[in-house]
Formats: sequence, structure tokens, C-alpha cells
Amino acid sequence: MAYTKLMAFKEALSDTGIAAVVNIPLNFVLVYLCIDVWQVGTMWTSVIMTSIFTLFAITRKTYIRLYFNAEFLKKQENEQQNI
Repeated sequence: MAYTKLMAFKEALSDTGIAAVVNIPLNFVLVYLCIDVWQVGTMWTSVIMTSIFTLFAITRKTYIRLYFNAEFLKKQENEQQNI
């Protein structure tokens, strides 16, 4: 079984949904910390937020890719057993 466009779409949709659920609250927290708590300037706020969002994105994408790859391998294994 080949990895189909539909499977790729489901993976992308899941990743985007999880990103929204995580990033929206994270954005509010980071903006609050940068502006009210740490009182850093605009440039440093941007650097801090970009760095943290990048780390979260790399971690999230890695785990989602591993999950979908495991699901794909399970489907392949089931198909081979049915043959």
C-alpha cells in the first residue's frame, strides 16, 4: 500500500489542528510574559516567541509523523497478513 494523498491530508489536518490548540494559549502566555513580566522590547519578544514556537513545532511534527508512520505500518502489516 502506498502512502496516499488522503493520508497525507489527514496527517496535515491533524498537525494543524493540534498546532492551533497548543499555539493559541501559548501565544497569550508568551505575550504576557514578554510584555508584562520580563518587559522586553519588540525585537526580543519576536526572537523569544519565534524560538519557542520553532521548538514546539519541531517536537510536535516529529511525534505526529512517528504516530502516522506507525499507523501506516500497521495497515501495511494487516494487508500483508490478509494476502
